[in-house]
Amino acid sequence: MKDRVLLTGTAIWASITLGYFVLVALGAPVSPIAQDGLMSLVTVYVPVLLLAVFLLLYLTRSRAPVAWAELYAVDKTTAKKEAWLAVGYLIVTQIILGLGFNMGLHFPGPDVFVTGSQSQADVWIWVVTYTMIYTILPLLWLRQRGFSLRKLFASLRWVRDMWIIVAYWALDFFGPIITGAADFFGGMTASQYAQGIPLGIFINTFGAGLPVVVMMHMIFIPRVAVLVDNKLTVILIGGLYYALFSLFDQGVDYSSWGIALTSFCYIIMTQTLVGMGKAAFTVVTGNPFIHFITLHVISARVPFDTRMWVEIFNIR
Repeated sequence: MKDRVLLTGTAIWASITLGYFVLVALGAPVSPIAQDGLMSLVTVYVPVLLLAVFLLLYLTRSRAPVAWAELYAVDKTTAKKEAWLAVGYLIVTQIILGLGFNMGLHFPGPDVFVTGSQSQADVWIWVVTYTMIYTILPLLWLRQRGFSLRKLFASLRWVRDMWIIVAYWALDFFGPIITGAADFFGGMTASQYAQGIPLGIFINTFGAGLPVVVMMHMIFIPRVAVLVDNKLTVILIGGLYYALFSLFDQGVDYSSWGIALTSFCYIIMTQTLVGMGKAAFTVVTGNPFIHFITLHVISARVPFDTRMWVEIFNIR
């Protein structure tokens, strides 16, 4: 079964990736986020796959399996149904929020931020909405099934995993800066950095970080892991789930069928690989917060988003 699931998931990703390049070759319109897909795939996303998935799996190959059922209160008899429920809930809510209210996983959603284009009210509406839909309600659902945050925190082995946190945080923080993908050092005052960085971490924690931690790492991955006894398969399925979470990320465009198809294919092509990197940390450690530090809120989002928060909140 695990080989069939792995092959099926790989085939889905590969076919959608091929679809992107076919559409571009045929002259289909391309959304802002989907520009230069081949270059992005080769220089950014494939390296993420190699370093955050295959290298991490190799370095942690001797670790004992995570006690998913015990730590995350997973009932194997209902795990498949609950995993599909998490997929359905995510798709329905993303379509409503994305198409209906222009909200995506990362602020400002499908829009591309330019100075003055979003207000502080827009930020807080996004934070409250995502916190309620993807953190509070799912945690209440988990609690009804016997899940205990206290028990989970007591099981986390931070000292053992510190090398993972430090190494991958540094890679994901400095990587975008070194490659020029994020303009972080320079152009802001010391006061702006001092206020903008913690503000951005706070906002992204509740708007994007915790929703992914709860929905993907506490609900979806543990239920897949008790059903599929293969780490790479669980990581791949987790990556596909994260791609669904990113369908309305910054720069997508669903205003016409052509540009919608290239947006969709690009998101699945790239964000599946990013999601696999995030899933790998949880799969090998059992700790749902390591990805939050290394490949989400406290690393890449800081160089990418700090300038935006400084502008929106008029930090001087």
